[in-house]
Amino acid sequence: MFASTWPDPVFVDIDKGLASIRHKVNRIPISSWENLQSAYSYLANAPHKFKTVVVDSLNELQKVAMNHVVGSYTGIRRSYDSLPSQSDYGKMLDDFDKLVRAFRSLPMHVVLICNVAGKEFETDIVQPQLTGKSSARNVCRMMDVVGYLFKADSSEPTKPRVMVFDDVNFVTKDRSGVLPSTVNDPTFTRLHEVWINSLKKG
Repeated sequence: MFASTWPDPVFVDIDKGLASIRHKVNRIPISSWENLQSAYSYLANAPHKFKTVVVDSLNELQKVAMNHVVGSYTGIRRSYDSLPSQSDYGKMLDDFDKLVRAFRSLPMHVVLICNVAGKEFETDIVQPQLTGKSSARNVCRMMDVVGYLFKADSSEPTKPRVMVFDDVNFVTKDRSGVLPSTVNDPTFTRLHEVWINSLKKG
């Protein structure tokens, strides 16, 4: 997921936001499923300088996939024209799974961003918020590193950001076995420093 050198990443920007990015980044804006497939094709087949791709976000990817399914298969009987049927969900989840696996298989460092599901009970495990009973579990299983980013409780006006790995209270993991359980202020540069220092110690 992280490399010893960090060239400028390319963001596959489905959310059209990137409000938290503090420096200029390369972006591929996405407005349709066709755009998304073209972005993947470019990264997979065209000559380019990028070694890291960030997909922002998996939640919006599912929405784009569903819009494509409903718009493409107009002959399916639906209660309302734009209200997805059960078969639409099945097709969307299949398309979503295949595209995530395709991105994961790129010869690049792949970073996938996703919102977290709300907790119904205090004891619930924090996990990605994705449509489909097995979607979150399948995506996490594909990854080498899964982290959870949150703002820590603090009396300061700007609450510090914290990322945790391999924690029992969250669906997180670290197959590399070199990352610490917690990283404060997890900027792109900071995560790289932690990764390299951990490799040197190992």
